[in-house]
This record gives sequence, C-alpha cells and structure tokens, in this order.
Amino acid sequence: MIKVGVIGLGVMGSRIAENLYRAQILTGVYNRSKAKADGFHSRHPDVKVYSSPAELAAGVDYIITVLSDDAAVSSVVEALLPHIKGKVLIEMSTISPTTSVSLAAKVSEAGGAMFDAPIMGTSVDVEQKRITVLVGGPRERYPEIERILSATAGRVVYVGPNGSGLYMKLAGNMIFAVFINGLAEAINFAQRAGLSPEQVMDLFLNISGTRSPSSSLKVPKMLSSDYNVQFALKHMRKDTEIMIREAQKLRVPLPLTSLASSLYRMAEGLGLGDLDLSAVIELYRRTSQG
Repeated sequence: MIKVGVIGLGVMGSRIAENLYRAQILTGVYNRSKAKADGFHSRHPDVKVYSSPAELAAGVDYIITVLSDDAAVSSVVEALLPHIKGKVLIEMSTISPTTSVSLAAKVSEAGGAMFDAPIMGTSVDVEQKRITVLVGGPRERYPEIERILSATAGRVVYVGPNGSGLYMKLAGNMIFAVFINGLAEAINFAQRAGLSPEQVMDLFLNISGTRSPSSSLKVPKMLSSDYNVQFALKHMRKDTEIMIREAQKLRVPLPLTSLASSLYRMAEGLGLGDLDLSAVIELYRRTSQG
C-alpha cells in the first residue's frame, strides 16, 4: 500500500491532505502548529499525527510538503535528510527554483529523490480537484508520483528536471499578479465614476475581452469586500519577490512584476497581508482622494 505523509496543513496543505485521505493513501500528517494536525486527526482518527518531520519520514514512503517560503522548506528538508534514503519528497510549495534545485541535490546525495510540484489554482480548486500540478524532477520516477498527485489534481504536468515546475509556476503567477492589480485598479476607477456593482460585474464577467476564470473568482470578492482567503495576499507578495530575484539571475527585466510587487508590499503594510489577494483593491480605495 502507498504510504503518504503531508507536512504543512495550511490553506492548501490541509485540502490536499483531505483529498489524499479520500483516496485512501494518506498515512499521517505533521504541522508545526500541532493544533491544526490535531484538528485533522479529530476528523480522521485513523490518520497519525507525527511529532516531527523525521518521525513522519520514518513512517511513510512519500513525503509531501506544502509550506510558506524558502526558509520553511529548507528547514524541513534539512531535518528530513538523515531519514530520506529510499524516500520520495514531493515539494508543493512555491519557492525559489534556485533553492529547490540545491535542496534536490542534497536529497539525492542522501539517497532520496525530490520533485518540485507547485500548484496552479486556489484553495477552491484544490477542494474540487481542479488544480494543475507542475512537476520538475527525475523523469524515471515521475510515473509513481503522478499517481499520487492525481488524487488531488485535475491535471499533472511533467515539465522537466528539478526547478522546471517552479519556473513554469512563477511565469504563470507573474501574469496573475499583474492582472489582479489591474482588476483592482479598474474596478476602483469604475466605481468612483459612478458605475453600479452590477454594471461592473457585467463588464468584467461578460463584456470585457479580459474576462477569465480569475475575473469570475476575484471580481465578486472585490465588489463585496469578501476577503476570505483563497490565496493570501502576503503569499503573492512573496512570489513576486522570488520572480524578481530569479529574473536578476537570468538577466531579464520585470518592470510590471516589480511594480506589482511594490503594490502588494504597500497593501501588506496596510495590514492586508493575511487576507485574500483580492484585498489589494483596498489599497486603491484607501488612497483615492475625496
């Protein structure tokens, strides 16, 4: 039987774990804040709560990590290294490709295998198994993790060697980061000009050539000021900063992404970081005069 453990039970990780549980392949979970792991266990008593990443690694064959940033992932991987021999690490966080490639080399040296497998989609998409997972790592081991990831995704795509999945994810999020700022700016402009919420909704969901699944998801949230988290604003700020650092190494310009990153940083400074990404519209509302 496949034994899978999940490290990180945040907005995305908890939903991924739920899908794996329903597929009957989840053995156990670990979360730095034990309350979340205990809450998961209370719903699913047959799922073990491990006391550390190392203990989880000893009890499973496949380890999935869904964490917040480079530092968190690096810390967990370092803890796993003495126990990673013969194991497969599926790292689903959005972190720097450079960091991921470096960690994958350490995992390989320790006798394990590591894949970067970032997610395209929101928490709603995870719940409905509509996410796309972009995979970078050893091609010969890909079929075995594809079966696991298919339990929580609508589509799993093998991109190439380690780091490739993350580069594709960053390119996709680059458009999203700029687009959400554009939506917020345009909606604030339209409402300040006197257009009704119904007219704005019709414009961006039915009339505009920019209508998209992202519009359908975020326009209603912006108009109703519903900032329940599907994807936290602070995580998009983090992602844009990764894009900028990687672009510097690749020596390519990112003027629009750099501007979007600054705007997310400003929004976070207003206390909006833990809210949904759509809360960036509050930056435009609060800085409008009159």
